[in-house]
Amino acid sequence: MFQPEPAEARLEALLVEHRRVVLARTVRLTNGDTGWAEDVVQETFLRAWRHADQLTSGQGSVRGWLLRVAHNLVVDGYRSARMRYGEVPLEEAGEAESPEASDRVLTALLIRDALSRLPEAHRRAIEATYLCDWSTAQAASRLNVPVGTVKSRVFYGMRMLRSIIAAESSLATVAA
Repeated sequence: MFQPEPAEARLEALLVEHRRVVLARTVRLTNGDTGWAEDVVQETFLRAWRHADQLTSGQGSVRGWLLRVAHNLVVDGYRSARMRYGEVPLEEAGEAESPEASDRVLTALLIRDALSRLPEAHRRAIEATYLCDWSTAQAASRLNVPVGTVKSRVFYGMRMLRSIIAAESSLATVAA
């Protein structure tokens, strides 16, 4: 007859004793999303299985540990969703829109014009690092300047580029 390992037997006992409470709390934390809550509970008990030797009443409240792990997993889930700020819930998602070709051409012309207004040293540093996709070390070698100079020129060149584009945009808004 099959005898479960001590850790597996301990996990089974934990599941029987605490699963309903952990699931109920997790469902509340996930605003009723039972699928997410069940995933969190599964991960919580997986972590409990990994730490079965440490989960004893002598070490503190086992239920408290399980609830804290579940809580932390839910908070991590909210944080990661917030970090994916471009993500839209499926029910709100519509047809994906891509910019029209004319918008891309207009943007490219605007950037090309703004780049032409920059001092040559700044323009070349930006072209080398952004358009040619060279590292600052590669750009420094090819432009025959120190790496710090390339970084400085890119920083100040991008600042100038932003102000040129912002000025153009505000003029276009006033003219319209």
